[in-house]
Amino acid sequence: MFSAQERVYDPSAGTEITCDKFEELLAILQSEEPLSTNSGSGEINRKVQPVDERKRRRMISNRESAKRSRLRKKRWLENLTEEVNRLSFENRELKNRLDIVLRYGNDVSRENNRLKTESVCLKIRLLKLYRVLINMQKSHT
Repeated sequence: MFSAQERVYDPSAGTEITCDKFEELLAILQSEEPLSTNSGSGEINRKVQPVDERKRRRMISNRESAKRSRLRKKRWLENLTEEVNRLSFENRELKNRLDIVLRYGNDVSRENNRLKTESVCLKIRLLKLYRVLINMQKSHT
């Protein structure tokens, strides 16, 4: 590729490296073997390892966060279920009370109508009695 004496500029490090070193690094990057510090590329290994470690820690953190989120959602859903049950019970109780009040109101309304009818009948009877009394007084005079 290059002669051994040629140097290549490494922009990431801001220095020049020999072609031998460049080819060695290129071979390491192209290989499927994991990087190790014994290959003479300790600097690359130190750069890759923190990225992998950060990635691993981030993945663990994301899993824990997702687990906490699922637990929060589960508690939220349980609370909603409890509230639905409580409100359903309260609704049944209120319906029962309303039914009792409506029945009582109907009973009172029927009794009121009966008393009105009785009152009208008594007024008519009273009028008839007044007429009888007036007729009796006329006949005695």
